[in-house]
Amino acid sequence: MFQDLKTRVSGVALIAIGAALGWYFVLGPLDEARRGVPEISYSLKIFLIVPLCLIFGAAFLVMGSRLSYRDEERKTLTLTGWILFGLIALATAAGFWWFKEQFSALGYM
Repeated sequence: MFQDLKTRVSGVALIAIGAALGWYFVLGPLDEARRGVPEISYSLKIFLIVPLCLIFGAAFLVMGSRLSYRDEERKTLTLTGWILFGLIALATAAGFWWFKEQFSALGYM
């Protein structure tokens, strides 16, 4: 019971971390672009970290300690783990595409 609660609280923490990172490192530069700042910097790594935190956080929150995304004995991912990482890859690509489209619409290259 305690392990399940700890896993679910960790999921909430991951969601909070992902939301905070996305707010500061994705929406922050986008806000600067909307204000017309001539030079804006951002890190590509954030487009992987935010979806990773949000998707694994949601999975931990919903499934708790029943989430078996890895085979500890063989040190490989299970089907669930591969699906989660596939979702992360899709969210990473979609997020970066959306970000670049927003910058292009504002006149940035």
